[in-house]
Amino acid sequence: MKKIILLLSVAVLASCGSNSEVSAPTENLNEVLTCIDAKGLVSKYGAKSVILDTSIVSGDDTLKGAIIFPGTPKQANVFFHEGKISDVSIQGESSAWKTASGLYLGLPLQDVEKLNTKNFTISGFGWAHGGSVVSWEGGKLAGDSTLTHLASFRNKRQNISVEEFNKVSGEAEFDVRHPSIQQMNPVVEQITILKPYIPSKEEGKGIAKKIQSSQIPVR
Repeated sequence: MKKIILLLSVAVLASCGSNSEVSAPTENLNEVLTCIDAKGLVSKYGAKSVILDTSIVSGDDTLKGAIIFPGTPKQANVFFHEGKISDVSIQGESSAWKTASGLYLGLPLQDVEKLNTKNFTISGFGWAHGGSVVSWEGGKLAGDSTLTHLASFRNKRQNISVEEFNKVSGEAEFDVRHPSIQQMNPVVEQITILKPYIPSKEEGKGIAKKIQSSQIPVR
């Protein structure tokens, strides 16, 4: 069994200045989800381009999954639920992939607003989960019961002073219309598209029991 641990550190630009433009890629990331399972990945992309049953370390999490096209601009991480592909993610400075909705690595925040057709909410910068989309606020990128998007922006100060950066940092939530965030206009550095998991009726009951048993009784 192959077991490869990848330390997925997000690539950042050397400069803290303005964002460099990245050409829109052409490969459709959504097509990976249509492979259904590991067998489908191998069938579509070839055994030499797929690493299965791999431990992927990202941030504080270690997850089992697969990697397609490792070490190339087409590298993507694929995860499963009960043997079926549940989500696929890319991260870094650029990638050969984009989503069917138009999201791609290196896309500036203001352009993401246009794709979403409205403002959205992100977490504050400067910590482990900084710059992550908390809510698309009902915009187009929120998706539906069949597909949704997760995204994170470059978690680094640029184009603004330390004082201004501190105003939009920390474990808090901010509307992207905040002047400091607009001035930064950070680029997308991580994208995940996933099929929302809806538990069965019996699983739902089990989850409810666990929550109920963990609650502190009111006195």
